[in-house]
Amino acid sequence: MSTPESIKIKQARRQIFHNLDLVYPSGLFVRYLYQTVCAIDEMYDFNLFAKDIAYLRAKNYIYFIDDIVGVKSPFERKIVKLTASGKEIAEQTRADPALEI
Repeated sequence: MSTPESIKIKQARRQIFHNLDLVYPSGLFVRYLYQTVCAIDEMYDFNLFAKDIAYLRAKNYIYFIDDIVGVKSPFERKIVKLTASGKEIAEQTRADPALEI
């Protein structure tokens, strides 16, 4: 059963996918990606956003370009990009029950 909190989390994660899909194959700075989600829900907390990013990274849907090239950047200045499986989720050609609303 979906709770209002779980629906809100899933919507934010879908928004993250949508915005990364718009710029694919490029990436977005974490701080700009956060602002795009805040444009939809201004109550969305940065700490919750950081947890969502960590979750999506753990599922291998996104990665930090900075980590690939060996640059040490603060979290807000990292560039996040969709992986191939993340692109499939964003395009809804692949389903993840944890992201379904």
